[in-house]
Amino acid sequence: MFRFLIAILALLPLAGLAETITGKVVHVADGDTVTILTSQKQQHRVRIAGIDAPESAQPFGNRSKQSLASMAHGKEAFADCPKIDRYGRKVCKVWVQPEDCPQCGKTRDVGLEQISAGLAWWYRAYAKDQSAEDRGRYESEEDEARLRKRGLWVENSSVPPWEWRKK
Repeated sequence: MFRFLIAILALLPLAGLAETITGKVVHVADGDTVTILTSQKQQHRVRIAGIDAPESAQPFGNRSKQSLASMAHGKEAFADCPKIDRYGRKVCKVWVQPEDCPQCGKTRDVGLEQISAGLAWWYRAYAKDQSAEDRGRYESEEDEARLRKRGLWVENSSVPPWEWRKK
């Protein structure tokens, strides 16, 4: 029991770091980064959690950005942001309202959609930061995109962005 309480107390400082943001997506920088403007006119640069999209100079880089823009730009979004990356961006799971469901809330996970379209990799190096449910969904969608040769998976030699950046 004592160890359990110590473990809970150790996690409390991390819980305070989580932030939620609601606002309009006003800019799409690339296939995994957006800017959300809140009703208080604060801009938040957000890195989509769980994915890594091709860099702009990579094959499918522009398509990935266009896909995210068509899904999210100009739309109201909800972002759950448990961490900040080394560049000062909030790392968030981001949802918008699906286009085909005007009565639905913000239920479209844009990161999962990017993976499903074959326009981002599931960022396995950060899988531990995701819930078990999200890890399963993201892995399954990437497997399906690969199998169906969607987007960047049309090529067998696609280079993940984390390797591209090293060059």
